[in-house]
Amino acid sequence: MALYNYRVRNNQGVIESGSLEAESEDAVLSKLKNMGFLVIELTKSSKAGKKNLSINLNFFSKIKNKDIAIFTRQFSTLILSGLSLIESLTVLGEQEPNKRFLEIILDVRKNIESGLSLSESLAKHEDVFSRLYISMVSAGEMGGTLDKTLDSLATFLEKENEMKMKIRNKSAYPKFVLVFAFVIVIAIIIFIVPTFKGIYAELGAELPSMTKILIFIGDLFKKWYFYLILIVLVVGGRNLYRKVIKTPKGRYRYDNLRISLPKIGDILKKISLSRFSRNLGTLTSAGVPILKALDITKGISDNIIIDNAIEKIRIGIREGENIAIPMARFDIFPPMMIQMVSVGERSGSLDNMLNKIADFYDDEVSNSIDIIITIIEPMLLLLVGVIVGFIVISMYLPMFNVYKAM
Repeated sequence: MALYNYRVRNNQGVIESGSLEAESEDAVLSKLKNMGFLVIELTKSSKAGKKNLSINLNFFSKIKNKDIAIFTRQFSTLILSGLSLIESLTVLGEQEPNKRFLEIILDVRKNIESGLSLSESLAKHEDVFSRLYISMVSAGEMGGTLDKTLDSLATFLEKENEMKMKIRNKSAYPKFVLVFAFVIVIAIIIFIVPTFKGIYAELGAELPSMTKILIFIGDLFKKWYFYLILIVLVVGGRNLYRKVIKTPKGRYRYDNLRISLPKIGDILKKISLSRFSRNLGTLTSAGVPILKALDITKGISDNIIIDNAIEKIRIGIREGENIAIPMARFDIFPPMMIQMVSVGERSGSLDNMLNKIADFYDDEVSNSIDIIITIIEPMLLLLVGVIVGFIVISMYLPMFNVYKAM
């Protein structure tokens, strides 16, 4: 692909200029003629190689979900204010600080200028824009409600990010306590324990079992082969985990184990149900047909048990059943959720009901996490106290034996 600069005259006689990426000069001419332009000048850009280099250098600039949510909200606002797609993308590109995301916005604008729709242009960047995002934009374009669809999509992404931030913020303190305790304990084992070991060796003190265990752990942490074995175990464990998870049976057992865990499993299940409900509600509100919406939703819940149920629900709907009937056949969906879906179907407000279900489960998850963290925080402090106490007792216990011998 090469970059070509062009000057053209449009239908109103106004001269415009721009650039297009194509395989050949003939391809560019064909695109411009199909767009109704009269080509005045066409030259191959000498900056094509530099552009590709820039894209490669920006590869490591991560695009976060928060960036996409902000982009969508601003895009929605600009479209609602009456700006065209090209004008909106130009404004968004001018204020985008993330260089990699800027390249993508400019590429989307360029593809729209070449005659592609917004959804087709976004689909060229599936690593950034999800299937749900692209499908909703496509439905909005076909229904002539792109402005409202973008607004709904922005709200959906903001709620997803809000939920993730809640979980991240509430778990930040326990994580900090664990990391801090780990660092302190390792520092004591590596630097302080050997000092006591040398003192007791000079005194010829008999070491208790607790002290021997602690000294053995300290010696391990000072040897390079221990870290090598640790790295091999971690890397090997990761690879084994990925291989197991890739198989349908392994993934099913893993997901089933996750939602079966006491307390934590209930939270993970509610998170998956909330994600499923909000995605399906957002898609149906955008006018996506229910069968296609379910197909897109499959895989987004991050639970293969729900994904398998979705596939059976799609089969049931195709055979003429309402969505609540096949849902009732699976234990993964609570009775309250099935009842609310049934009411939503009968009242013609399935999308609103699904969003209410998602809001309910989000609140449940938030409250459950608050309770668990309230319990975990003192338990972590107690655990740290026990570990430090074990180290202190292990170090000073031989001293009492020395005093007795004296």
